[in-house]
Amino acid sequence: SYIFTGTVLAEKINLTLQDAPLTILKGGTATKKINGIPNNTPGFIGLDIKWHAMTFVPNVFNKLKIELLHGTRVLLTKECYSKHSDKEPKCYLPKSVDQTEADAAGNWKLRVTNNSNEDVNGFNIVKEITDLNPFVTNIVSTFEPDCSIRYLTLQGGGKVEIAPHSTVERDLFGVLSRAGEVHIRAKWHTDTLGPNVFRALRVEVLRNGTVVKTDYGYSIHSDESDKLDIKFNVSANQSGNWKLKITNDGSFKLIGFDIEKGSEINPILSKTDLNPFVPQFRSTFKPSCN
Repeated sequence: SYIFTGTVLAEKINLTLQDAPLTILKGGTATKKINGIPNNTPGFIGLDIKWHAMTFVPNVFNKLKIELLHGTRVLLTKECYSKHSDKEPKCYLPKSVDQTEADAAGNWKLRVTNNSNEDVNGFNIVKEITDLNPFVTNIVSTFEPDCSIRYLTLQGGGKVEIAPHSTVERDLFGVLSRAGEVHIRAKWHTDTLGPNVFRALRVEVLRNGTVVKTDYGYSIHSDESDKLDIKFNVSANQSGNWKLKITNDGSFKLIGFDIEKGSEINPILSKTDLNPFVPQFRSTFKPSCN
C-alpha cells in the first residue's frame, strides 16, 4: 500500500526509567525498562541522560556505553558523557520509530555498561528532584507520537467492478494497529450509455471477517444527497485483515469503484479517474494523539 502523511501537531510524552536513579558500579551493567513509549505508535524518541561519577574530586566526568533496545534487538549504541558534562559527545539518543518497529514485540529498554574507572550514581533520563547538582539542567526525555493522517488504499482500486446483483470483497490497506478514526468515502460509475445514472451500493467494513461498519449510499460525485460516507473509531491493537465487502443489488454493472479519486502524478497505478465531476478526495485513518 501507499502511505502519505500530512502534518498534525502531537504532544510529547515524558519518559521515565525503571528504578531510576541508578547506581552502576565500574565494570557493571544495568538493563532497565523505559516507561511511557506507547505500543503500536510510530514517532520519535529523544533521550537525554545524566549521571555523576562517585569521586571526591570535582568535575570528573566518565564515559558510559548506552544501548537502546526494543525487545532483544539493539537499535542504537553510543559511548558518551553525562548531558551536564564539559566533554563530548554528550548522551543524547535520538531514534525515529516507524510503524514496523512500533508494532514489533518487546519492551523498550536501556542497557548501560560502565567500563570507566569510577562508579556512578544518579543515572537517569530525567532530572529528578533529589538531584541537587545545580549544573544539571532540567533534563527531560520524551516520545513524540506521529499523529499524521494516513491515506487508505484499496486492493484493485479504480478497477473494481461489481456485476448486477453481486458482491465482491477487496483488501483495505492503511488502518494502523493503534487508536484512531477511519473515514471512508467512495466513487464509482454506472456502466451505461446514459449520462448521470447513479446507483447506490452497500459497503461493509470487515476486520478478520467481522462486520465493523455498514453504509448504503451513492458515489461521492452523484447528485444524490445520501452519499456513501463511513466513519468509525478503532481502539489500539486492532491489527488484522481489513476488507471492504461491496454489494450491488441493482440491475446495472458498476465500474471504477475506489476509495480515492486517484492521482494525476501517479498514472502508473492506473487509478486516475478523469471524470471532471469526481472531486479530489482520499479516505483516511487519523491516529488519536492525547
